[in-house]
Amino acid sequence: MKSKLTLRLDEDLKERTKRLADRRGTSVSKIVEHYFKLLLREDTSDTSGEDASSNGGPTNGDQLGAAAEETTLSPRIQKLKEKLGKPAPEIDMDGDTRRWVEAAAEKHA
Repeated sequence: MKSKLTLRLDEDLKERTKRLADRRGTSVSKIVEHYFKLLLREDTSDTSGEDASSNGGPTNGDQLGAAAEETTLSPRIQKLKEKLGKPAPEIDMDGDTRRWVEAAAEKHA
C-alpha cells in the first residue's frame, strides 16, 4: 500500500529534482522511493552479512535486495535491459585473448 509523505525542500532543489525526474522518465516520488530503498538495503547488508555467515545461506535481506533492485529500475533503464536481453554465454578463450579482454575491460571501466 502506498501512502503520502510531505517533504520540505529548498525551491531550487525541488525544481532541479523535477527536471532530473523528467530527464529520467520517472517521478520525484519514484526517485525518493528508490533512494530510501538503497539506504535501507545498505543498512540490511551490514546485518545480513552476519546472518549469512552464521547459517551459510542467503538471507531474506539478500532476496529482498535483489527484488528491490529489479523493481526500482527507471523506465529508461528497464527498456534498455529488455532490448539487451540475456547476457552472452561464457566462451572459451586462449590466454592471450583473455588478457586482451581483461585489459580492455579495465581500461574502459
